[in-house]
Amino acid sequence: MDIQKFVDTFFSPACIVSVQKKADGGYGDIRLAAGNKKYIEMIDMRINNKEFYVSEYAGDTFVPNSLYSKYFPKNRSFEDVCYKAAIQKIPVHTYGHVDNVDIWFDIYAVPLELEDEDVCYCAYTVTPSKNADIIFNTANTVQTSNDVLKTCIKLHKANNLKDAMENVISEIRAICKAECCTVLLLNDAEATYSILATDFKTNSKLKRVTEFEGFYDIATSWISMIGNENDCIIIQDKADMDYYSRINNPWYLTLVEAGVESVVLFPLRQGLEILGFIWATNFDTDDTMRIKETLELTTFFVSSHIARYKVIKHLKHMSYTDALTELPNRFACTDHIADLISRRKKFTAVSIDLNHFKSINDSLGLEAGNQVLIEISERWKALSGDETTAMQNFITRINGDEFMLVICDYNSDEELKDIIEKYADALSEPLTVDGCDLYITASFGYAEYPTDAQTADSLISHADAAMNEIKKANSSDHILGFTSDILRNEHILEVENKIRAALENNTIYFNLQPQYDMDHKLRGFEALARMKDTDGTPISPGEFIPIAEKVGLIDKVDSMVFQKATLFFSSLIKKTGLDLTLSINASVRHIMKNGFVEEICDLIKNSGLSTDQLEIEITESILIDSAEKALQCINELKSIGVKFAIDDFGTGYSSLSYLNKIPVNLLKIDKSFIDRINSNESSNQYVKAMISMGHIMGLDVISEGVEKSEQVEVLRSIGCDFIQGFIWGRPMSAEDAEKLVSDIANNTDFSH
Repeated sequence: MDIQKFVDTFFSPACIVSVQKKADGGYGDIRLAAGNKKYIEMIDMRINNKEFYVSEYAGDTFVPNSLYSKYFPKNRSFEDVCYKAAIQKIPVHTYGHVDNVDIWFDIYAVPLELEDEDVCYCAYTVTPSKNADIIFNTANTVQTSNDVLKTCIKLHKANNLKDAMENVISEIRAICKAECCTVLLLNDAEATYSILATDFKTNSKLKRVTEFEGFYDIATSWISMIGNENDCIIIQDKADMDYYSRINNPWYLTLVEAGVESVVLFPLRQGLEILGFIWATNFDTDDTMRIKETLELTTFFVSSHIARYKVIKHLKHMSYTDALTELPNRFACTDHIADLISRRKKFTAVSIDLNHFKSINDSLGLEAGNQVLIEISERWKALSGDETTAMQNFITRINGDEFMLVICDYNSDEELKDIIEKYADALSEPLTVDGCDLYITASFGYAEYPTDAQTADSLISHADAAMNEIKKANSSDHILGFTSDILRNEHILEVENKIRAALENNTIYFNLQPQYDMDHKLRGFEALARMKDTDGTPISPGEFIPIAEKVGLIDKVDSMVFQKATLFFSSLIKKTGLDLTLSINASVRHIMKNGFVEEICDLIKNSGLSTDQLEIEITESILIDSAEKALQCINELKSIGVKFAIDDFGTGYSSLSYLNKIPVNLLKIDKSFIDRINSNESSNQYVKAMISMGHIMGLDVISEGVEKSEQVEVLRSIGCDFIQGFIWGRPMSAEDAEKLVSDIANNTDFSH
């Protein structure tokens, strides 16, 4: 492998790291074997900027295959990441923060199947951002960040910093799996320190910091060890202890006397000023990476809180405010409702949905649709802020064109309906967008606590049901209160009966949507379930498939499509002799059924289809629901040659850890990302990153929902392998698919 050519394919700053593997399973030298242009520019910037550490041997520019410590301070966290990726072959996704320039780095380290005697390799990418939100939007860090948020958000709600920290420090220690966790503040003016909060495991024999005289000098000695780049200190074994005994022997002696075997320590900063430190002692060294991430997040929050709550206030604003309209969002709404219920206060939740809003997006574009949402929100904000009425109104945007209004302190049903009517009347005046006058209406459904529901979930559900009922009626009435009759959803029952009839009469059928490579060469087809009413009227799959899932019939629908599609496809392959792939969709419910493996094996046997011509599309949620059983099924089928694809990649729990677990062949990028690929640079780069990561993992990548030639060109330029979408082929009948394949076979050039 030409590692320089390989690393040059990365968009983000990236390097190839070599790690020397020792006979005892440990590691030796870690070198930067090669770097792409952006990574080399980053190192050259360090060399020429005195704010950053480089060794005296760094020279004037980056030299390939140099020890990393020529350009960066010794960093146990970096070494652990590279060791895991290069030697243990474990993909790693983490992040880091450089405090003196206030930059977060999103970090990937991916194993490379390349070894040179005792040297192993990994690809290491760093994506810098001045937006701290990156740590909350990274799929791999969601669990860690959520754990920390649950504890650190309490800091924001407390009036007293010390009381707040004492309330959460035990939770932080538990998350870190440590024997002790401590927050220490420095008072440089008086050359003293104070313990803001500390928590010890029950029966811990660790010696307290306060038992050591002159510990302020020990604490300040950490500053020079850490430097300006906000590196943490990690001690997790004897080799680390020996290292720190050489560079800071007074601290080392206190560690030994206190009974410390391992420690992770971070500085608390406000800009370049160090306010103090937080550390976890005697933690589970088998989980160093997660614990380091946990404390890095915790440090970020605690530092921010000490520095007048700056970031935590921003976090709360992000968490509870809709970015487009600046209205409170779904989380703020549910919290508000939960608070009212906890106080046993009578109130009404009103579910609001704009009528025919999709047509605005379709005809005028998403930007025009956004302007409509902003203008409507401004009108409703003015109503909710009206102080001339005693009634309290709380208007929120839930999602898309869905809103929720919470009304309190009304005295009668008439007053309640009057205030809802005011929100409806606020839409009576036209909205002017791009020179067009738009007349918007909305459907309002409401439910009252405690009359109509006793919990927040059921109250919102009942308000939604009333809104859907009045919207479905499509009449001049636009406001409806909840009644129990609404729960008897006749439409769902009607469609369920039609599905059962279609299954009984064997009238579920399939369409095939073609898939092509970037040269317009046919790869194969995806089989899509279709159904008609008894009078022959097609029923939208967007309507009957969710109901089939809801009532537990989706596996039967899948099976009928599987049988018919594989029989047809096998016959088609035998007629034409072409090497094509049939892709079928397996629902979570279906793949988790006992006998799924046997069903697929029988399907292959009865149809005569070759196993390598069958591809099963799954979603990441399969692993979330029941990872062990799902992986057993997948591995059994993979062992006989069946291929697997991850559908709707990027919309759920996508991460390197899941890709590493599932033995898939193909990633399918969801249409929602393709729709935005030409609208802004960040969307383009996000798709490019998914394609790059798929290729690094040895997977092919197909983009769904490609509808425009401009999208094709962008996808071709960023290395996408296959395309599926209206641009080159809509879902077609079996007859039309057969004609397409026959024409290709007769033309012999295998293209269309």
